[in-house]
Amino acid sequence: MGEAMDALASGPRTHEQLLNLAGEEFDLRWDTPAPVRDRTTWLAVTGMVELFDRHVHLTDAGRGVLADLALGRPESESTGTAVQLAPAARAVAGLIEQLDEAGHRERADGANLYVPGTSANGGTLDALQVLTEAAIPSISDADFVRFVQDTFPKARTTATARTAKDTLKALGLIQRTSSETWTATPAARAWVESSEPLDLARTVHAAIAFFGELLGELDRAVPLTTGALAERSTHYLPNRGKPLSRSAVSTRLNLLEACRLVTRLSQTTYRTTALGRALKESLPCVPAHDAVSHTPADSHVEHHSGSPSGSTQQSNSLGADIATELESAARDSANPERLEKAAVVALGYLGMPGKHVGGNGAADGHVRFGVGADSQILAVEAKTSATGRVADQSLFGLAEHRAEIGAHAHLLIGPGFERRMLKEADDDPAIAVIYTDLLAEVVRRQERTPLTLTQLAPLVDPALHAAQRGETMHEYWAAQELRGRLEYALVDILNVEAEDPDEKGGWLDVTAIRRDLRTLGYRVGEGTVVEALEFLASDRIGVLQRSGQRYRCTASVHTAGQRIRALGHQWVAAAELHRRMRPEGEPARP
Repeated sequence: MGEAMDALASGPRTHEQLLNLAGEEFDLRWDTPAPVRDRTTWLAVTGMVELFDRHVHLTDAGRGVLADLALGRPESESTGTAVQLAPAARAVAGLIEQLDEAGHRERADGANLYVPGTSANGGTLDALQVLTEAAIPSISDADFVRFVQDTFPKARTTATARTAKDTLKALGLIQRTSSETWTATPAARAWVESSEPLDLARTVHAAIAFFGELLGELDRAVPLTTGALAERSTHYLPNRGKPLSRSAVSTRLNLLEACRLVTRLSQTTYRTTALGRALKESLPCVPAHDAVSHTPADSHVEHHSGSPSGSTQQSNSLGADIATELESAARDSANPERLEKAAVVALGYLGMPGKHVGGNGAADGHVRFGVGADSQILAVEAKTSATGRVADQSLFGLAEHRAEIGAHAHLLIGPGFERRMLKEADDDPAIAVIYTDLLAEVVRRQERTPLTLTQLAPLVDPALHAAQRGETMHEYWAAQELRGRLEYALVDILNVEAEDPDEKGGWLDVTAIRRDLRTLGYRVGEGTVVEALEFLASDRIGVLQRSGQRYRCTASVHTAGQRIRALGHQWVAAAELHRRMRPEGEPARP
């Protein structure tokens, strides 16, 4: 708001110009001027601006208010100055030292967190400090609840006050001294004495899962939304069975922001600060459990063209290996050819076979999207950056490189790009910008949530901006995961019907099946339900039987899962047999 007024102080601007400013100067990746118009409308109602001649004009009243405003700017991207971390207090350092594999497993899920007060202007830290100090030297359970109720107007109910108290325990700030009393933990006392936010962050990281790990998740070229982060939490809490709520993630983000470890870009997006990156590097964190292999342990398949290094590999998780190499190569600025090769291998794994070329004055490589007459050649241009963002580099010559190999478009692949370079590439109708972290995620997910080549088309579509690709991929993944849950629910519903002693034959028509699905929370169209039923009734699966418009189950849920998994195993075995039977000298098909 104030920053928009400051921009208008030098002269009127259109909403489109303000939108560009929001993206270029504040990392607010809005796709339409709507958020800008919301702000200018409010400013116009309050008399701060006037709207005419398709421009926004700052009024004298606005200038007067602007003079009293403290304006903000996103943290500079400069990495030239090393960030010095305040050393951890002794009690806090002890907690961090205990974070080995067992220590990570003992951390709480932190699924039900509530910090009273406001998250703005350090309010989160103030609230936690006030509550921690209340437990020094000790406080009874009943007195603690009353203290929360008396101190924070929004926590007047007993249940809310107890949740706040339980949050302090989960964050590692208080501990029981008896069945009825609490006291501040040694680490919490050290934090209160020093008022060092990093000590609080370290203490919380040692207490709950998916806290310090968030700093890594937010250190991406395209910021993840709160909802996407909630989904990502399952990769750090594999035994929980479901993702954290957005509220639980938001509480973590508010605390990280209060500690100056992340900065808020919009209502739902944040970015790791330089201080946050430095702290993340100093903390023992749990790696994301992104890849789960479904290849049988006794199946050893030689992959002659899938290894980033070109060597023969035996791996139960080839996709994970390719993705890891891609992420590592993206920051290996001393060896740019490594990313060129890794990118071609990753795209080949997704069904886009190609070739690495390399060298100056030519495309780094090329891949083929589709088969037959409808296929397209896509040129590959890979850029590395040790800092995670490729500095401004000229895109001059890419059109010539495409012409030399008959390519329809260019894939510009890298860990991230500076704003001007990104805008130039995004605005070019023949260039598709792909972030390496997204490409790696697509490769990893292809093992457990596979997408068809048609569904992968947005990944390489130059008509989409870089920021739009991730959202599109997540929509396809969500649809695929829903399909899996739907198939499971259908077999389960028909199993229940078959086991009902009052029903004969266990037959249900589509209308009855959809009614049962709605009671389970599934609201899907009839066509989607019929398609899933036909798949389960096919000869290859054979767990349902069809009679006219009615279906019944012929196998248990467990057996259905076995048969679906078996199809993947059969393909692995068939691929190996086909490779062995191929005549010598015949090239391998992708």
